[in-house]
Parts: sequence; C-alpha cells; structure tokens
Amino acid sequence: MNHSDYILYLEWFTIKQHAPHCINNQHALHVIKVNIIYLTYTKVFDCHQITPGGYMITRTIQMVIFFTDSLQHFSSLSSSSPAHTPKEEYIIAKSEDSGEIDVVKSSATEPSPGPEHAGKEESSTWEEQLCAQQEQLEKEMQETRKMVTRLQALLLHGSLPEDEQTSTLSFGDSTSSEQQLILIRSRLDQSMEESLDLKRELLRYKQEARNLQAIKDALQQRMSVQEDSVLQLKQELLRSSMAREELEGQNVELERKLSERNRLLSEYKKELVQKDRLLQQQQSKLDDALRRISESYHRVTERTTNGDELQLVRDALRSLRDSFSGHDPQHHTLDTLEQGVASLVDRLHTTESKKRQERKGSTRSPGRKANHTDRESWPSSSKMAHSHSSPVLSAAASTKVLYYTDRSLTPFLVNIPKRLGEVTLQDFKAAVDRHGFFRYHFKSLDPEFGTVKEEVFQDNAVIPGWEGKIVAWVEEDHGEGR
Repeated sequence: MNHSDYILYLEWFTIKQHAPHCINNQHALHVIKVNIIYLTYTKVFDCHQITPGGYMITRTIQMVIFFTDSLQHFSSLSSSSPAHTPKEEYIIAKSEDSGEIDVVKSSATEPSPGPEHAGKEESSTWEEQLCAQQEQLEKEMQETRKMVTRLQALLLHGSLPEDEQTSTLSFGDSTSSEQQLILIRSRLDQSMEESLDLKRELLRYKQEARNLQAIKDALQQRMSVQEDSVLQLKQELLRSSMAREELEGQNVELERKLSERNRLLSEYKKELVQKDRLLQQQQSKLDDALRRISESYHRVTERTTNGDELQLVRDALRSLRDSFSGHDPQHHTLDTLEQGVASLVDRLHTTESKKRQERKGSTRSPGRKANHTDRESWPSSSKMAHSHSSPVLSAAASTKVLYYTDRSLTPFLVNIPKRLGEVTLQDFKAAVDRHGFFRYHFKSLDPEFGTVKEEVFQDNAVIPGWEGKIVAWVEEDHGEGR
C-alpha cells in the first residue's frame, strides 16, 4: 500500500466511523461530498495505478456504495420530516470539472454566520427555518446523488456519463465473488438511478405531451368554433346576397312599372286634351240642341194638350159605350164618332207638321220626312183605337190591322208602324187599347186546314198576317182571367 492508498483508506475509515455521529445531516452530507470530489479528482483512477487484482477499484466501489447508503439514510431522515415536500422533477446539471472544484472551495471557505445573522434567524419562526433547511438539504442531496452517479460511471466504464463510453472495466479471472458482487451491485444501482432519471424524464415528457394535447384540443375546439362562426357568416352573407338580388329584381320591376305608368300617363294626358276638345265641341252642339229643344217645347206642349183632349173624348165615349148593352145599335154610332175625331186630329197634326217643315226649310230626304211624320203620328194613332185610316203613314213601314169586337158589327182599322211579320201581340194590345180581359183570334192560313182563326196568348208572339194585313177578333173573356 502506497501513500495515496493509505490516505484514501484513512479517509474512508474516518467517514465510516464518524458519519453516523455527525452533528446534523448537512454536516454529514458535506463530508460525503468532499470525499467524493477528492476520490474523483485524484490519481486513484489513473489506468496505470489499477492493479490486475482490482483491489483499489473494489475498495473505491465499496466506498461509493457506503456513500450511497449514507445518502439513502439522509433521504429517509429528510422524508420523515413533517415539512418535507419531495420534488418529482429535477434537471441534471452538467457542470465542468473546474466548476465543481470551485464549488468545493467555496463551500470550504464559506465563513460562519455572524452574530447579526444569528439574531435574524432567532427572530424567524422555527417552522420557516425548518422549511429553509429542508429545501437546502434537498438541493445538496440532489447534487450529491449526481456526483455519486458520475463516480459510479467513472469507476465502471472509465469515463463520465457525458463522455463516450468506449469500453467497460473488468477485473479479470482473479477477482473474488465479493468483488464481483460489489461491482454488480454498483452497476445495478447505477442502472436503477438511470432508470429513475429516465422515468422522471418520461413523466416530464408525458406531462408536456398532456399539456400539448390539452392545448391542441383547446385550439381544435376554438378552431371548430371559428369554423362555425365562419359558416354562420357565410350563411348570413348568402342570405344577404339573395336578399340584395331580390331587392335588385324588385327595383328593376318597379322601374319597369314606373316607366309603363309614365307612358300611360302621357297617353292619358293626350286623351284628356282630345276629350277636352271634344267636350268643347259637344258643349257647343249641346247649346245648339238646347236652343232647338226650347223651340220645339212649345209644339210638344200643344201636341200633348191635343192628345189629352183626345184621351178625354175617348174616355167619355168608352163610358158611354159601357152604358149600352152588348148588341145595341148605338155602338156603331159611337164608333163612327170616335173614328171621325181621331181622323180629324191626325189631319191637324199632319198639316201642322208640313207647315213647320216648310217654315224651317229642312234638308231632310223625303223618306226621312215620312219616317219622322210616322213617328210623330204614331202616338196619336196608337191612342186612337177606332180610327179608320192614317193618310200620312207609309205602306212599306206600317201594317194595317182590321179587327172585330163582340159589341159592334162594323170592323175597326188601325195602323201599326211595323212591317208585317214584326208585329207582336203586345203591339196589337197597345194599338187597340182596351181595358179588361180579352181573347185575341187572328186569321191565318194553315197548310193542312186552310183558312183558320188562330188564337195568340203570348205578348211577344208574332201575329200572323193575311194578304198583307192583319185580321183579328177581340172577344171578352168571361170565364177566366189572363
């Protein structure tokens, strides 16, 4: 045993004897750290000093195992403290050799706390001091464990963990089973330590992965919310665009309708101007017609007066006729008197019309004059039921009606201003003008029976003719009313 071996053994024996009796955990941990650093940076691990028997390596590994057991003992003491809070994650610091030596020197030359510092510690509570010491002890234990791990790697592989491991040291065949057991135990401890470090890193990476997954889920959820918002905005944009297109279509339709209304308005204005002109013309014509009507009013008044007088004569004759029996010969006298009065009135109207036409110098055609005369004479002749003739009537525009009554043996003759084939029973009743219920028979030609009397009931039925005229029989209806 040389001088270096003796010093190493002495240090190891001293630590082994006195480490359990150290003042506190920090003191023992400091002694272990100093010896580990000393062992690491001495020439014990020089390859030229390693004997074939591996005696120095075996002793060194035994000391490392002792240091590891001491660390575990201090860890158990620290974990039994009520204020201890274990830390699951830590970062392995790779410091340089010179940095570690500076740490040892600074820890060796650290001055002791002065009276002022002691006074401050006394002022703090016991719990705070215990927590601070516990945290400081944890940090130093972690650093010490790192150093032990580096020392085991250096002993087993001949290099530090951060260096490339080219080969593994072996003791050869002369090593004892105890040395092999120590070596295997040290390798097992190192492997367990590495596995713990890997587990811690794995836990840290898993935690980071969970955090990233949570962030990813949050981002995906936010992205889905944003996509929903974008989709909703697109739908609103589509609806607004459709509404805008609809409004544009309505505007185009309204513009078209407005142009159509403007066109119609312009046309209506033109028509209104034309209507105004026509209205002025019609107003002038109306004034002229009013003047003419005022002139003819007096003539109409005179004619109405004559008609009223004739109606009075007819009513008197009818009442006188009703006072006689059905076959009294005085009926013939009354009929002759009524026909004479009617003929006289017709002649007076005809004479007055001719004089008026000559006085005005009318430019009407003879046919139109005749028609006008017929129209003027028709109301009088219709009221004169028993007149024999109307000399001013035209044969082409009127029909002669010859009818018999049951009270007179002499037939009556009237003119109806319609052509044969157009005269109806209503026209015949108006021409006869008799009050009461009567039956009307007309002479007609039947293809099967020849000449017959045909009775007509409907007012709008056409009366049959006979040789260019109408022959009728008017009989009172005593059995039933029509």
